[in-house]
Amino acid sequence: MSFIRKVTNSDALKNIVDLPDDLRNQDVELIILPIHDPFSSKKTPRVEPTARGALKQYANLDLLQLEQDAWAKGVQDKHEYR
Repeated sequence: MSFIRKVTNSDALKNIVDLPDDLRNQDVELIILPIHDPFSSKKTPRVEPTARGALKQYANLDLLQLEQDAWAKGVQDKHEYR
């Protein structure tokens, strides 16, 4: 992992970082580290997109209650008089 470490005057950072008053006008140590470490053993799990809920925006809430028993009612209507 590479990083940068530099001692500089805090006045050089006043336009970049909002510093507290007690750190102004003095030498400060600036350390820059990468956020992601490519050699890290901890890998973040990749979230795979799923189709579940993709069409939820088109759902008709009035028909949703009828869908609960739709299969059972369909089978009963088809095979009731045989």
